[in-house]
Amino acid sequence: MTLLYPWILSFLIPLYFYYKNDIKETQQKTKKQKNLLYLSLFFMLIALSRPVITNKPIEQKFDAQDYIIALDASFSMQADDLKPTRYEVAKKNIASLLRQLNQDRFSIFAFTSNAMLISPPTTDSTISMMALNSLEPKYILTKGTSLLSLFQSIAKTSYKQKNLIIFTDGGEDKDLASLVDICKKNSIIPYIVATGSTKGTTLKKNNKPILDNNENLVISRINPLLKPLAQECGGKYYELDTDADISKEIISDLQEQDTAVESTTKVLSYRELFIFPLFIALLSFFLAVTKLHQLFVLLPFIILPYPVHAASLLDFYHHNKANQAYRHKNYAAAAQEFLKLSPSPASYYNSAVAYCKAKNYKKAVELFSQIRSTDPKLKQNIFYNLGNCAVALKKYSRAMRYYQKSLALGFDKDAFYNLSLLYKLGLQDEKNLGQMLPKTNRQRKKQDDKKQMQKKSTNKSASSSNSQQKASQKSSGSGKNSKKKKENQNLLHVKKKNKSKYKLGYRAYELINKGYTNEKHPW
Repeated sequence: MTLLYPWILSFLIPLYFYYKNDIKETQQKTKKQKNLLYLSLFFMLIALSRPVITNKPIEQKFDAQDYIIALDASFSMQADDLKPTRYEVAKKNIASLLRQLNQDRFSIFAFTSNAMLISPPTTDSTISMMALNSLEPKYILTKGTSLLSLFQSIAKTSYKQKNLIIFTDGGEDKDLASLVDICKKNSIIPYIVATGSTKGTTLKKNNKPILDNNENLVISRINPLLKPLAQECGGKYYELDTDADISKEIISDLQEQDTAVESTTKVLSYRELFIFPLFIALLSFFLAVTKLHQLFVLLPFIILPYPVHAASLLDFYHHNKANQAYRHKNYAAAAQEFLKLSPSPASYYNSAVAYCKAKNYKKAVELFSQIRSTDPKLKQNIFYNLGNCAVALKKYSRAMRYYQKSLALGFDKDAFYNLSLLYKLGLQDEKNLGQMLPKTNRQRKKQDDKKQMQKKSTNKSASSSNSQQKASQKSSGSGKNSKKKKENQNLLHVKKKNKSKYKLGYRAYELINKGYTNEKHPW
């Protein structure tokens, strides 16, 4: 057993001394109540420290692409030929890349005349963006740009094929041969995004143009070496614009490489034990504030460990009730009882199957989609059932995809029969043809419908039923609108959460400023 928050137990020390002083001044009649209150606090602190039993780590496999993003953080990236600056436009496109490739793994480097890793390989795009936003170019003293230094740092990484996406204006590198040589020797494929303009712009410091030794304006433009470098190393060359999103073009080129590797990650899980001290704390408090504190003598029997846990007793009750409802073909009730069990793949699966039997296919699809498991047999059954739900909902193309996924995990004669039947019948997804008509035809159709409704108005019962149907449709429509509003509010809440502060330490800036010798005119 381990404690996840052991530091909370430090509060026991002041609690003990406070108890010693308080109990001396307490009358004999109220001593039992005081003891129970302090006992309640003692077990509450133990519950807050979160005692757990660590389970064996489970290995999970997943397919992911590995990409490296390098962002030029030199002074020339503060030029304003791309609005507001080259650096900000590059960051915006990197954020778009991370959002769209959120299943893949990214490393992020910042470089000037030195390169620095600011985000290690991760599939969490939120962490990557927090690391990128934490970089402050104003603290970087080195102002030059060295692609050679960047390639040397990338060459040390352990990737077999290094897909490198570079956002840079090119800096001062002129030796194309040495750059191509290091890329080919270390399997570096550069996808170079030229961040700037070919015409260039003047560099400014404190809103004043920078002059060289001859009192000439310093102009920064795209290095013409970038395009032949990308072509000779088997990569691609792009030119960035202020309003254009280059990420889609980059993604389509990256996906042509198809360098997905099967990665494994260890998932650690715990068995929570806080429920036991919490139960004792609440019981002690209840005894202290009621007259039942006279039963204080029975408390040691409560503290003794019992083999049956409260959660397992409840699970046993709900499982029995769900099985009975299922046997009596009350599938909706069975599905609800399965959901009351402790969350697990089995409880979600059984509930989804019961919803299928109850012909609530949308709810079944929702539950099947939430199940996460490494068991191939369970995955095969989930895809098969999703295919059946899609057929029932008349989404035939989707059903074929699910049956194909089920067969990919192992042969199943039912899935094979259903898939071949769908191909033979050639069924198409049900569509609302009324929305596909031209506007004039739709108006005519509405007028015809009105005439038919007027003819049927003689039947009063039919008209009343129609009015009820319209009312139900309006209420369902308003429900959908309220759901959409709630989803939008949740998205805004998540975005606000992601704007948490993430600061780089001074050591990080020491690494990128290594070798700085008070450059005066690095350009």
